[in-house]
Amino acid sequence: MERIGTVKEIKGENAIVHLRRHLSCENCGRCGGILGAEDRRDHYVEVSNPLMAQKGQNVLIEIDDRRALFIAFLLYLVPLGGLVAGILLGFKLSGILGWGNYRELFAAAVGFVLMALIFGGISLWDRRVKRGGRFRPVITALLEEGDLQDRAD
Repeated sequence: MERIGTVKEIKGENAIVHLRRHLSCENCGRCGGILGAEDRRDHYVEVSNPLMAQKGQNVLIEIDDRRALFIAFLLYLVPLGGLVAGILLGFKLSGILGWGNYRELFAAAVGFVLMALIFGGISLWDRRVKRGGRFRPVITALLEEGDLQDRAD
């Protein structure tokens, strides 16, 4: 996956890049859209900077598609699976514990607790991964203004 951005800050061997919004998601409203605040419309990402881009330069950044899909799977489907598994486990446990009158409430509570535990585990994993940089996007090219027009077409 490729994105175009502008380097806003240098942090050692990494850079903070301001990403330009895709045309396909520009007006959806999910994260600010047309009426949202300017700071919610745009994204800032810490990326590896092997080309030593300088502040203000336009760059092309890439992340491996397989890694991006893995992260999406981890953030969306694993917690959802935990919720469903917790609900099913809650139904089983409520029958074993004799709480038949509160089956649905107990099952929902177990589902949400399991989902929260999974999010906590993902948060811990995220902190460890940030230090390693394995999933960090990489600057692959320095772009000139002419390059930006060619890529926009």
